[in-house]
Amino acid sequence: MRIGQELKNSILSAFFLVMMIVYPLYYDARNGYQVIGDTKYYFFRNISILVVMALLLLVVFDVISQQIDVNIINHYRSLSGTDWFVYGYLLAVLLSYTFTAFQEEALWGAEGWHMGLISQLVFTGIYFFLSRYFVWKPRMLYAALIGSGLVFLLGILNRYSIYPITIQGQTPTFISTLGNINWFCGYWAVLCPPGVAFYWKSENKGQQIVAAIYTIIAFMSGVTQGSSSAYLALMGIFLFLFSFSFQENLKMKRFLELCFLFAISCQIARVMRYLPGLTLNYEKELGIVLTDSNVTLVAACAIALLYVLFLYTEQKRDFSVEKCKMVRTVVWVMIAFAFVGYVVLLIGNTCIEGGVFGLAGNSLFTFNNTYANSRGATWTSGVSAYQNLSFFKKLIGVGPDCFAEYIYAVPELAEQVYSQFGNVRLTNAHNEWLTVLVNTGALGLLSYAGIFVSAIWRFVKEAKVQPMLYLCAISVLAYTLHNMVSFQQILNTPYVFIFLGIGESFVREIYRVRKSLRQSLQNEKETVDK
Repeated sequence: MRIGQELKNSILSAFFLVMMIVYPLYYDARNGYQVIGDTKYYFFRNISILVVMALLLLVVFDVISQQIDVNIINHYRSLSGTDWFVYGYLLAVLLSYTFTAFQEEALWGAEGWHMGLISQLVFTGIYFFLSRYFVWKPRMLYAALIGSGLVFLLGILNRYSIYPITIQGQTPTFISTLGNINWFCGYWAVLCPPGVAFYWKSENKGQQIVAAIYTIIAFMSGVTQGSSSAYLALMGIFLFLFSFSFQENLKMKRFLELCFLFAISCQIARVMRYLPGLTLNYEKELGIVLTDSNVTLVAACAIALLYVLFLYTEQKRDFSVEKCKMVRTVVWVMIAFAFVGYVVLLIGNTCIEGGVFGLAGNSLFTFNNTYANSRGATWTSGVSAYQNLSFFKKLIGVGPDCFAEYIYAVPELAEQVYSQFGNVRLTNAHNEWLTVLVNTGALGLLSYAGIFVSAIWRFVKEAKVQPMLYLCAISVLAYTLHNMVSFQQILNTPYVFIFLGIGESFVREIYRVRKSLRQSLQNEKETVDK
C-alpha cells in the first residue's frame, strides 16, 4: 500500500469514526433544539468539506507524481453500474443548479434543511472516496454500534420522561440529541438495520451478546420514538432477513431469535410504562398495540415454540431449511396479492362513489389530503408542482432543495399549499423520490433511484463472499423504504452514502481479487503450455 493510500484511508477512517460517534451526539448546549438542524449541518459540512478537499489534494498529488493511472478510458471501464448512476445524479444536480431561477437557495439549500448543491456534492464525494480508498476494519462496526446505541438509549429514556442531558427547548416532540421525531426516525432507519443484521450474521457468542443488547435497544427505540415511518423500515428489515435466512439453518435460527427479541423489546417497553417515576410522553396507535397489549407477548410465545420445534426437527431429522424455499416464495406471493388488493381497495374507495366494502372515507383506504398522516396532501402538492413545469424543467427540475421556493413562487400552487397547510412551510413532498423529481427532474430521479436499486442488487449478489455487504444492503433498503414517506436530511442521507461507499469498496475488492486469480490462472496455463 502506497503512503498516499495509507493517508487517504487514515483520513476516511477518522471521518467514519467522527460521523459514527461524535456527530450524532454533538449539539449546541446554549441554543439546544431550536437550532439543532443548523448545528448538525454546519458540523457535517465543515468536517466533510475539509475531508473532501484533503483527499482531492492527495489525488492531485498522485496524478502529478504519476502514482495513479490517469488514463480516462481505463477509468471509465472500471466504473460499476452504481458509479455511473452516481455520476448521472451529480450531472443532473449540476444541470439543475445551472438553470435554476433560485441559485442562492439551490447552492446551500432551504433554511433548516440545507440539501442544496453543496450537500449533494459532498454526498457524492463521500461515496467515491470511500469506495476507492477506504479499508474496512471489523472493529469499526463497534464504533457505529456504540454511537447509535447511545443515541437510541437516550431516545428511550427521553420518551419515558428521563432526561440525563438537559437540552434547551426540550418537549416530547424532540428526542435524544437529534431533534424532532422525524429526524430521529430518519437516523434510526439507516443505523438500526446494520446492527440488527450484525446479530443475524454473528459468528460467535461474544458478537451475539453485543449484537443482542444493541438490537433490543434499537427495537425499543423504534417502537417508542413516535414516528409511524419506522414501521416501513422494520418491515424492510424483517422481509430482507427472512428472504436470505433460507440459505442455511443458522441464519434461520438467528432470524427467529430476532423476531423473539423484537417481541421481547416491545414487552420491556410495556413494563416500563408502569414503573414508578416513568411516564411515556408521546405515542401513536400502532405503538400502543405493540407496547401496551398482549399481542407481542403471544407472538413471543409462538416464536419460542416455533424455535424449539425448529431445533428438534434439525437434530432428529437432519433438517435443512434450504429445502423449504417454497415457503419463501409463498410468503412473497401472499405479500404481492395483499399489496395489489390494498391498491385496488384504495383506488375503489377513492374513485367510486360510496366506496367498496363500506370503507369510503376511511383514512387508510381512501386517498385524500389526510391519507397516511397527511402524506396525501404533500404528495398531491409534489405531483402538482411537477405537472406545472415546462418540458425542459421536467427533465432537470427546479433546482437542488428548491421545492418550496418554486411552489410559493407560483400563485396557483402557493394557494393550494396555503389552503392545506396554512402558514406551515412545505419544504418537500415527504416522499424523497417525488421531491428529487421536482428538484432535479426526471434525469435526477432516474439516476438517484438507479443508485439505490443497483447498489442493493450488487451488494446482495456478492454478500455470500463478504457478509458485511448484507449490512450495507439492509441499511440502504431500509433508508429507501423509510423515505418513501419521508425526506433527505442531514441526519440520514450522509449515512446512507457512507454505507453505499463502503459497500461499493467491498464489491470492488471482491472483483479485484477475482481478476487477480484469473490472471494468475492464465499465467500458470501459459507457463504449462510453453
